Amino acid sequence: MKVAVYYGPMDMRIEERPVPVPGPGQMLVKIEYCGICGTDVESFRRAGMIPPGMVFGHENVGTVAALGEGVEGFTVGERILCGPPAHCAEDCTPCRHGQTNICTHGFMRTAGIRTYDGGYAEYMLIHDASHTMLIPVAEGTDPKEAVLFDVVCVAFHAIRRSRFRLGDDVVVSGAGPIGLSAMRLLRAAGAGRIIALVTGPAKAELVRSFGADEVIDLSATEDLKSRVLEILGRDVGADVVFECAGSPASLENCAYYCVKPGGQVMLVGTNGQPMGIAPNRIIPREIDLTPSFVYTAEEVEAYLRMLASGKLRFRDLVTDTVPLSRCVELGLDRPDRRNHLKILIDPSLG
Repeated sequence: MKVAVYYGPMDMRIEERPVPVPGPGQMLVKIEYCGICGTDVESFRRAGMIPPGMVFGHENVGTVAALGEGVEGFTVGERILCGPPAHCAEDCTPCRHGQTNICTHGFMRTAGIRTYDGGYAEYMLIHDASHTMLIPVAEGTDPKEAVLFDVVCVAFHAIRRSRFRLGDDVVVSGAGPIGLSAMRLLRAAGAGRIIALVTGPAKAELVRSFGADEVIDLSATEDLKSRVLEILGRDVGADVVFECAGSPASLENCAYYCVKPGGQVMLVGTNGQPMGIAPNRIIPREIDLTPSFVYTAEEVEAYLRMLASGKLRFRDLVTDTVPLSRCVELGLDRPDRRNHLKILIDPSLG
């Protein structure tokens, strides 16, 4: 089978490997689509994030190709999502409290990031089927939409973790796949007014199509706070602000200029660089800064139910599908990548 192996910054090679044979407690999945994540892009460009020799890919949908001894509840040919680790075998404190997204062992055991190879391959070996987020996909569900679970459910979890209530006015900073998913979910959840912050005019029409009522182009706005208040028609900012860009400037905009006193800023975007906030700018206003990390299996299942019911659609997040053999030039290191939302790898294309 073909796999894409990471050897170091800007060095990924397509290789041939034997198709794995699942042992006890393991499962073999034939990959249909694997999403190229922002984490993959950063890891490809910079040393130290993912160890050399790994196969990237933690956003996967595929069909069960073989079951190892002792694996129950799945059938060969069944379509499933292959997500991060689920409830850990050690039954750590977060897992005991239902917070499997912050399992103390989870990140290090996520396929495609640490320890186990991911889905930049024709086949993927699930090393521990009983403690991996393996979620059946209903017949009739578009696998290209199902595989977006990792993006959509990051936004879904952040909204559920927030204090958002029906009718609340919100600001979403960032118009990437997570920010756009948040806008669509907030619209479906009954947000009052949704303001999107973007860094240029090119995405205005796009963010409106995902649910934004108003778009503020930061490159053409001198006084962000005044503009937010003007849109809301009141003397305070938004009830809840979702920071989805993962940049210091975005966080400052959200915390200093967009949120009302006593409001909440959800920290959804991630970044390896320090993101400083001056305490004297937020403490006197009692601004809550609340981090949100990935999602739970229950949230993924809810996403799939929404797709199956036709209540929500996210197919428009996918802007290209590329062969595994060209995952670098058409995906990770694509010159026009900023013009794309979600790029998927389809191993069947070669």
